[in-house]
Amino acid sequence: MPPSKRAKLDGAALPDAGGDRISALPDDALHHVLAFLPAEDAVRTCVLARRWRHLWKSATGLRIGFGHGDTPPFVDSLRHFVNHLLLLRKRDSCLLTCELRLGPRVYWLVEERNNLNLWIRHVVDREVRMLRLEIHDFYYGFHLDNLPLVSQHLKTLALIGVCLNSLCNFSNCPNLEHLVIAESYIYEAPQISSKSLKHLSINDCYFGYKGSHTLICTPNLVSLRLDGHFASVPVLGSMPSLKEAFARDHIWDCGSEDCFSCNGFIPDESDYKNKCFLLQGLSEAENLTLMCDYNGVVFRRDLEWCPTFNNLRTLLLNEWWCLDPDFYGLNLISSTHRFWRSSTFIFLLRFPFQVRKRKTGRLIDLPSLGYPEM
Repeated sequence: MPPSKRAKLDGAALPDAGGDRISALPDDALHHVLAFLPAEDAVRTCVLARRWRHLWKSATGLRIGFGHGDTPPFVDSLRHFVNHLLLLRKRDSCLLTCELRLGPRVYWLVEERNNLNLWIRHVVDREVRMLRLEIHDFYYGFHLDNLPLVSQHLKTLALIGVCLNSLCNFSNCPNLEHLVIAESYIYEAPQISSKSLKHLSINDCYFGYKGSHTLICTPNLVSLRLDGHFASVPVLGSMPSLKEAFARDHIWDCGSEDCFSCNGFIPDESDYKNKCFLLQGLSEAENLTLMCDYNGVVFRRDLEWCPTFNNLRTLLLNEWWCLDPDFYGLNLISSTHRFWRSSTFIFLLRFPFQVRKRKTGRLIDLPSLGYPEM
């Protein structure tokens, strides 16, 4: 077949004498290229040439709120554009990714909340594979509606700066494997549950479920990162497939006398008054990192209930474990076989320190290694 005819069949044009090689790409490739542009810029390509007039309607990705410099826009300022953007997309087009980046609001108007929730439901209905919602508002947060997500296609979900409730039940997303929740409020969620989830990251979130604790029920999890929590503390369920786990205890005093993470306060009516919070769920991990930067209330309490870590190969600790005058936490670990088994200990210290080697009992000097990027 002549090259000119083959190009026409692929939806591409031959490069002209001026060297416009990007227009020579087939439509599918251009749909993919447009997915990397902010949505506003992708739509503006319609004026480049007649062939580009409708290409943006089939872009494989949407990046909403990324064309405004360092300051994310408000929902209200994008309402007209996004409503038309979603309505004019071709219904049979493949939507692989959608990212929404929005600015903070002291008070979310009802119309703004309804619009944003409607956008999220719309892209989920369009069978999006990766959805990222980023609200630059740690103090107030955006309240997602109470309807659970339902999608057979969603594989990756990132929620930043939101308030979560029943949305934390992901049983209606059977292919969801990656979940990130950061700088969010998890006030009214009794569980974060998913049987399909493989990788979970929860960073700097406020927990608190009516005076109780949020249960993380993800039995098929392979990797977990729990980096800081405030107010309450989540409870980890069984994770028999866990390979890599990182857990950082509470990082600062919130000033509340009823805060468990700061003071260890547990209401008498709590179902977890006599149960382990974190370490029980981490007991199947092969490589485990335990970091603490404050008073270690959760770790101290959990060590009293600590199960056997049968699969543990590497345990990574920071210098907090060596700061107690009586080495309480470190002694509790090293004096039992709960952690030892066939594991290897690695200490990350900010200053030179001496520790006793497990087998020989000989004191060795550990240099200041600092913290790795994790």
